[in-house]
Amino acid sequence: MDRRRSASGSELWEHPDQVAVRAGAGPDPRVRTSAPIVATEGELAIRLLRNDPADIALLTSWRAQPHVHAWWHPDRPAPSFDEVSATYGPRTHPSSPTTPCLIELEGRPIGYIEFYRWAAFAEEADAMHIEYDEDTFGLDVMIGVAELTDRGNGSRAVDLLCRHLEQERNASRFALTTDIENFRAQRAYEKAGFEKVRAVLDLDRRGGERARSWLMVRVRR
Repeated sequence: MDRRRSASGSELWEHPDQVAVRAGAGPDPRVRTSAPIVATEGELAIRLLRNDPADIALLTSWRAQPHVHAWWHPDRPAPSFDEVSATYGPRTHPSSPTTPCLIELEGRPIGYIEFYRWAAFAEEADAMHIEYDEDTFGLDVMIGVAELTDRGNGSRAVDLLCRHLEQERNASRFALTTDIENFRAQRAYEKAGFEKVRAVLDLDRRGGERARSWLMVRVRR
């Protein structure tokens, strides 16, 4: 699930140029044609999200997919293009504590993954009883293309990102929550080396109440 909104005690960059222009609004010189690769293995790659109409439109369509919306803020309507732009656009700036990325399979974008240090979200971590230090990371992931779920793509992307963060960012531990009824996500995380630690109440809501979830942890191997 996607909970990252702002870092405790920090200010996100909100320059108007960081808001994507809606697709079809005409040529936009700000649109880039490529984005840096974060990690790659075989035909699977994780690249930085671009704050342009194409990437924002992908996220908008994925957030509306039933298999995604069921677990990403199900008590709210699926977000519009403008809402997705306002939420994810600022995260593409280097000052953001959250790094947003797309998952690509053979060059085709198929999902979204983001990562952050839990120390930047101490208030949220404390509210969910997540233990952390400066080298504890969190992440959120979705496979947006329905026909590519249940094929191990999510597990591979999570494992690839974790290994990258261990090697490049000195990550020693990863902690995340997943809805207690989201068995697909639990299996995917377990395949990526995560273990269930205890039941917690997520800050996301289901039926008006905080969602009952598993705290899952992976320790650097």
